[in-house]
Amino acid sequence: MLFKRFSFVALLLGLMLLSSLPAGTSQSRLKRTIGGREFERGKWPWLALLKATRIPMKDNRNRTFSFTCGGVLVSRQWILGAAHCFKNDSRFDLRETHKWKAWLGTVDFSSKICDDQFFVKIGKYLKYFFDMQDLSDCREMGNGVDTIVVYPGYNSSSGIDDIALIKLWHPVRVDANVRPIILPSPTFKNFPFQGQMCTTMGWGCTKHRGSASSRAMEIQIPIKSNSLCRKTYRIRMDRRLCAGYLDRKKNISTCKGDSGSPLVCKSESGYTLAGILRSGKTSYSRSYPSIFQRVQDYLPWIKSVIA
Repeated sequence: MLFKRFSFVALLLGLMLLSSLPAGTSQSRLKRTIGGREFERGKWPWLALLKATRIPMKDNRNRTFSFTCGGVLVSRQWILGAAHCFKNDSRFDLRETHKWKAWLGTVDFSSKICDDQFFVKIGKYLKYFFDMQDLSDCREMGNGVDTIVVYPGYNSSSGIDDIALIKLWHPVRVDANVRPIILPSPTFKNFPFQGQMCTTMGWGCTKHRGSASSRAMEIQIPIKSNSLCRKTYRIRMDRRLCAGYLDRKKNISTCKGDSGSPLVCKSESGYTLAGILRSGKTSYSRSYPSIFQRVQDYLPWIKSVIA
């Protein structure tokens, strides 16, 4: 009887594992953030994925949605992200911390082995099929959200000062795959400089009007004059950076789901945080520049909150 029960569970688990894998490995590997490419785990050890699940609509609580945003680890217990990811409008309230979870130290969510619901479904039979160290790593990657601190000057209508700090339940374990990023020096006023090639990364969509990617991608984009974004989007560029391309021949840009993702540039100290993604624009046939909050302008606030 025990053998039959074990066999049934093994079969059930096998089917669940198959359903959790990407449909067609060769096809899934072709996915790219618009013009981007995959990268190995540990290359950007400060990259974070923020995910809110089972968010009910205010006018119909039987309908629920999930939301994802990027973020960047700035200390062992704090992530920097975009304030608009935690909006409270006529449709949703995304300020409830218990709905959010932060993931660090991983780049691939094509498998559901680290999914909370997956743990619940297979329960006690988990230990028969997986290395316990892998399961420990899963628990290390996922971290609850304790507090969300939106910048006091944030204006949801204009998008000005679109930046927020997210405190984790517990400090992360620093290793080769998880490490806080270097913050910019307050005295280096020309960082990043116009024309400098920088990198942004995240789980945004891989095509115009597409869904979020299960695999983190990176793109290299140049720092542009703020006047380019000001003319393109007709908005103020106070405490912001403009980065990317305005080009019909290129198709390289950030996309939906990348909000809050970091822009990192090389400095004398190594890869340094320059910006937090506010917004961008996608198209089927051309590239548009993206708007980032300039982290250097928020250093006093960041340091006062995480102290």
